[in-house]
Amino acid sequence: MELSSRQLRQCVAVADAGSMSGAAIELGLSPSTVSRALARFEEQTHVTVFERRGMRLVPTDAGREIVRAARRVVDDLDLLSALAVDAALGRAGAVVVSTPADDTGPVLPTMIASVTRGRPRLNVHIARVETATAAMESLRSGAAELALIPRLPTPPDLLGIHVGRQELTLIVPAAWTQSNARITDRHGLDWLGEFPFIAGAVETTSSHALERLRRSGARPHTVLTGTPVLTIPSLVDAGVGAALVPSSMPLDTFAHLRPIDLTPPLTYSITLMHRTGEQSPATRQFIDWARSSTGE
Repeated sequence: MELSSRQLRQCVAVADAGSMSGAAIELGLSPSTVSRALARFEEQTHVTVFERRGMRLVPTDAGREIVRAARRVVDDLDLLSALAVDAALGRAGAVVVSTPADDTGPVLPTMIASVTRGRPRLNVHIARVETATAAMESLRSGAAELALIPRLPTPPDLLGIHVGRQELTLIVPAAWTQSNARITDRHGLDWLGEFPFIAGAVETTSSHALERLRRSGARPHTVLTGTPVLTIPSLVDAGVGAALVPSSMPLDTFAHLRPIDLTPPLTYSITLMHRTGEQSPATRQFIDWARSSTGE
């Protein structure tokens, strides 16, 4: 016995409307077409699905089970159809965004909020990796569809769109003085070399920033390396050393450190990278957002 989705839908429509004419209006068919379809349905199932009670058609005892099962199938088919349409339009699907442990500021939450708004079936997974290079490798390997990368230029085998900037803040133990004078709130970058520094792992923003200072002529002294990014403020708070951290990192809970503005600001670009070639509709939503937000 083979039943089509059309037959199941017609059966459900008759049950809901209680008449052939009402079901016909709902389905956009003639009452005679619905009547013939129901007769074929009952012939195939060998069950009298409906009986007349007064002016209405109501399911028989056996018919109620058939209508219930038909409704489940129709609902699942409608859901499947909606999912297929949403997936084709980028409103459904799964996207993995790889990003290093460095804080990329408001770019990541802004991007996710903008793209997923009005797309409840679009699932985003944030894959945290240690470094920007590792994020690019996850993109190349296919483990991620997108990578949000601070600092590094886009390599030839990937495509990138500039989506923002990451500004760094100097944080120092609150009790520190410099040259027997209390630290003030603004200092040039060349002055940073006078402090012992805490650095993150190689290729993280804090480590890269110290290399940038060295290239500019400063001589920062590193007392701790390979530090997990999120533990750096705690170490500064304890008086171990100074550090350069993303300005968006929350510091309110640390009572014994001071953030200091830098003159000029120390900033890095943030790039949304993706592979070349065809992208899934869901991934294209993020790429389109990046292009529209930057005017590219």
